[in-house]
Amino acid sequence: EWITSGSKEMTIGYEPKMRVELHATDSDEYAFKGGYQSSNVTVKGGTYVSASRSGSDTLYVTFKFKPIKGTYSSPDDAYWRENGYGGARWSKVDNSSDAYDVYLYRGSSVVKKVEGLKATSYNFYPYMTKAGTYSFKVRTVPYTESEKKYGKKSDWTESDEVYLPEEKVSDGSGQDNGTPGSTSQVGWIKDGNNWYFRYPDGSYQKNNWAKINEKWYLFDSNGVMLTGWQQRNNLWYFLNDQGAMVTGWVLSNNKWYYLNPSTTTGVEGAMLTGWIAYNNKWYCTDASGAMLEGWRQVDGSWYYFYPGEGSKAVNTTIDGFPVDGNGVWHK
Repeated sequence: EWITSGSKEMTIGYEPKMRVELHATDSDEYAFKGGYQSSNVTVKGGTYVSASRSGSDTLYVTFKFKPIKGTYSSPDDAYWRENGYGGARWSKVDNSSDAYDVYLYRGSSVVKKVEGLKATSYNFYPYMTKAGTYSFKVRTVPYTESEKKYGKKSDWTESDEVYLPEEKVSDGSGQDNGTPGSTSQVGWIKDGNNWYFRYPDGSYQKNNWAKINEKWYLFDSNGVMLTGWQQRNNLWYFLNDQGAMVTGWVLSNNKWYYLNPSTTTGVEGAMLTGWIAYNNKWYCTDASGAMLEGWRQVDGSWYYFYPGEGSKAVNTTIDGFPVDGNGVWHK
């Protein structure tokens, strides 16, 4: 079975894991050993993670593949905003990094390049300073270091052409000079290594959560988008390299954590501790939120959690120690 750690789909850069169930062909003559190490397990095309025995004739082996490589999908529906001039729009697709290169053209000449834009719109009007026929192209590009290592840029999606008459040309005011305090650009703005989000009225999102394009982001008191582990109101959240709040299982510093995916029970995105029911299996995390593996004592009882996967073993025997339907080993 595939182990996708909460993700419904395996995206570019993800390391897929698989758990394989092996059976002895003749349990009277053959039996699996009680323990295995990477030095005595060979996996072609993958890497050994862990192995656990159920009885003497059944062995569960978990291994992982190399990170998925691929090409991002092109944005859908590149179009101009109906009211006014210069408002470029496009629609994201599922296989996307949510980062884009957008080029403005007058005829066949490039007028403006915007690269690594984390938005699905851009106002090109400040750069439309001459009469002529304009169009733009947009493509999906890798943004994080992992995405750059395993993902490739998509093909371009082209908009229709629009004619700008002489009397409607821009005077050039509002062109982005790279500083968030003086640009008329709205949406995501990068200043050095920091990202900000600017509203049409000129204000910036600060010191709070904001839901942008169906994803949650957190900003500090200066308006800087935050990433990594962040604590708010005594709850811990994890924000990926692009700043988006993560839900479900997440791997951080070689440990698995579970962020509440529910919008009806508890706080969405908050790290959970203790017992967790997921996909008809039980998992447990310690006080720090890290997923338990192997033999662990919880509330006075001993349980076994499959290494590399974390689910609780039930109704089986691990290394000669039987566990019941609740996963408890009785001495």
